[in-house]
Amino acid sequence: MTTNTPPIRLLIVDDHPVVRHSLISLLAAFALPIEVVAEARNAEEALAQADVHQPDIVLTDLQMKPTSGIELIRQLSERQPAIRYVVFTASTQEEHMLQAFDVGAQGFVVKESEAAELVQAIEAVMRGATHYPAGLKRALDRRQQQPALTARESEVLAFVAQGLTSKEIARQLGIDPRTVDAHRANIRQRFGLDSSAALLRFALEHSASRK
Repeated sequence: MTTNTPPIRLLIVDDHPVVRHSLISLLAAFALPIEVVAEARNAEEALAQADVHQPDIVLTDLQMKPTSGIELIRQLSERQPAIRYVVFTASTQEEHMLQAFDVGAQGFVVKESEAAELVQAIEAVMRGATHYPAGLKRALDRRQQQPALTARESEVLAFVAQGLTSKEIARQLGIDPRTVDAHRANIRQRFGLDSSAALLRFALEHSASRK
């Protein structure tokens, strides 16, 4: 960046004050044209601060309550489409990386990374580029190569979206509950879903996309 470049207006969102303050100090130490225009402890505060300060980039954690960083990006993107997003999180789960990618985050940095990588991500995203870890690139490649669900898997997934247990699904389909469990396990493995909650979210998204 040249000295004539306006500073990057940054909004930091994290539910831990020590993290927010450390990030502000860290970025100041690099003496770069990055101006932290506001900070927020949750998504609700972030939405309000973004309305007031009009940041170029939102640097946000993912795992916040009551509203997650994913939902923050989704809501704020609708209100201010020009804002760009860098996710800064302790999570290295592929599911979280893919969710961030799907809602439009242009950068993803894990908190164990070197400080220089965070700065690189912010600068890259400001230029209109992306900054993703190798794990996300592999996950995207696998997702593109994944075969479609079988007819039976689609049936099982539809019942999962309704909140049915394996025994209840088995009764609906006239099959053994262990067969249902096997279908659930296959879907989780194929799509990188690391928990039953992740499977439920996937089922709900799949159900919504078919309506």
